[in-house]
Amino acid sequence: MLWAGEPVQRPLYVAADGVLAPAGLVVTAASLWFLLIQQPTGGTTVAAVVVLALGLYGALGRSVVRYLALGRTTYAVTDSRIIARSGLFRQKERASELAGLPAPVLKPGPSRTGTISFGTPGAVTLIGVGEPKRVRDLLTRAIDEAKARQAPPESGNPAA
Repeated sequence: MLWAGEPVQRPLYVAADGVLAPAGLVVTAASLWFLLIQQPTGGTTVAAVVVLALGLYGALGRSVVRYLALGRTTYAVTDSRIIARSGLFRQKERASELAGLPAPVLKPGPSRTGTISFGTPGAVTLIGVGEPKRVRDLLTRAIDEAKARQAPPESGNPAA
């Protein structure tokens, strides 16, 4: 175990919410208009209520669920993997092999915290980490060492 921690800052909104939250508001407003002005009946009402629920989740629910789940999140870095355990109701574990990751990217946050990501789809992201520069530097060294361990050994014989 090289490092273990948890989010010390839990952001309510992240960059992805910049698109999803406004879209959720538009969907919510359209559903409410349809329900209140058009006054549908039967199956159309059920469909409009489902769309309303999806709009509310996109506008607010997603952020609230993430915020609450980050309260139960832990991170760990070993000499070969980075691991995140998170979940609101049921803990899920996600892991990324260090040797397969590019250099970590630090996005500074408020109160000397930050988010560390890797620019690789599906890779673990460390959100709201305290002392983010130290953690990024530790990850950089761990990634370099993991890649060095996987590199093929140098041949002692020069090519003829």
